[in-house]
Amino acid sequence: MVTGDGRPWPGDREGLPGQRLAQGAGATQPDPAPVHPDPAPAGSAVHPAAVDSVASGGAVASEAVADGGVTGAATGQRGAAHSAATSARAAGVTADARLGALRRLGLLTVAMALLTGLLVWLYGTSVTSLRPRNLPILTVGQQLAAGALADQISRVEPGALSVRTVGDVAAADRALRDREAYAAIVIGDGGLTLRVASAASPAVTEALTRGIRVFMPGLEIPVVDVVPTAPRDVGGGGLAAGYLPLVLVLAAAGVLLTRLVRSRAVRLAGIALFAVLAGFAGAVALRGALHVLPGSLLTTMAVVTLLALAVVAPVVGAGAVGGTAGLVGITLVMVVAAALSAAASAPEMLPRPWGDVGQFAPPGAGVTLLRSTDYFDGAAGGRPVVVLAVWLVLGLWLAFVGERGAQPAATAWLLSGGQRPIGGQRPIGGQRPTRAAHAAHTGRTARIARVGGAGTAPSGSRTRVGSPPPDGPQVPVEEAGDGTLEAPAADAGAGEAVGPAQATAVPGRRSTLERTVPLEPPPASGSTRR
Repeated sequence: MVTGDGRPWPGDREGLPGQRLAQGAGATQPDPAPVHPDPAPAGSAVHPAAVDSVASGGAVASEAVADGGVTGAATGQRGAAHSAATSARAAGVTADARLGALRRLGLLTVAMALLTGLLVWLYGTSVTSLRPRNLPILTVGQQLAAGALADQISRVEPGALSVRTVGDVAAADRALRDREAYAAIVIGDGGLTLRVASAASPAVTEALTRGIRVFMPGLEIPVVDVVPTAPRDVGGGGLAAGYLPLVLVLAAAGVLLTRLVRSRAVRLAGIALFAVLAGFAGAVALRGALHVLPGSLLTTMAVVTLLALAVVAPVVGAGAVGGTAGLVGITLVMVVAAALSAAASAPEMLPRPWGDVGQFAPPGAGVTLLRSTDYFDGAAGGRPVVVLAVWLVLGLWLAFVGERGAQPAATAWLLSGGQRPIGGQRPIGGQRPTRAAHAAHTGRTARIARVGGAGTAPSGSRTRVGSPPPDGPQVPVEEAGDGTLEAPAADAGAGEAVGPAQATAVPGRRSTLERTVPLEPPPASGSTRR
């Protein structure tokens, strides 16, 4: 009952009828704040039914709040238990991950150590095992004398030399310039003369000169160099020393193009552009700076460009088709082929059949083509050109049909100018880790309830997620098994579990996880809102 001015009667000061009903039902909630309706105009009266309706609505609301508190407490207990279980699982996952990483690290280091020893042995063997193996040479003179000398030389060390006879010196020099033989022993009126083409292989010239002196001791045999090496590369070591890093840099460039570029068209354009630039740089270094090649700059640049295409394209293609395994395999092929290229000797000086095998790979074909074009006017350069062209076509085809190899995070890093990805996470295995994996790895998980950071929303209610806060990066959350949301806690200490209150109560900083709209309990049926 109320008086004319809207105040309750003195006998009703214990509370409104709805409040007394709630207290009689055993509710322990404190009395809500007194309701002060708008004052009515003088002389008017408020109908008692309206007051009873408001009071009934307040009682229903009080009961809903009480039920919500009990439900929130139960949900909090379940959340705490789930958080403890999640922490235990995260610790187990972290331990297993560390053991797996250590196992992989051990296998990788052992494999790399074995590979290092194998490559050192291979490169060392390519020098220490040098000796003639079916090396083509000529004997020049009268048919009977030249044939007898050829038989005598062949019996000295069977299988070392392949000797044939020609009629005159002009024919011998023509064979040397056409790269059909490495040397010719001429029987003249004044004795024996050794004619060589040191540009084909300085190592072969030195071996033949020393061998003839041992075979015919006491004889002074003059040596005539028909096709000499460049003046600055007398021993032939300059070309070999500059050629090996050239091949390795080309292979490394192919790896970088594969890992950093995802677009097929950009990869192909990168192969062409890099090949031209590498051809120019290599020609300037070998001819202009080192002076180990006497040919023209354009000719040397064309050969180095073709070599770059034949090396980079297969590396990019193998990486595009086979990913990391393809890159490792093709890189090893190029490194081994560089050891078998005979850049410092000749294919006939290497153990069989590796000398011939090396000529069917880009490093071996490239150095043979360089010598043919710069010293012999392109003689014997047809097969190297075909070999390089086949590798180029195969590499371009693989690069065109393949779509693997590039790392999304590495591509983003390249396009962003070297900046780290958003969120500060480093790429693992080519992809950014998920939030759940990151939380399990660090052992720090912040649990956020669906509504307001604690409790659960009433059945039948709706939540509306707003736009991300303007003053902080958007942090995606993932749904756990019990209907809550999980996200890594960036402000927690190491190994500390962060609850919902800690995750949102950061002074002076708006949490990126507060993205839900508080819900109001549904109005009771029959209640009237003022």
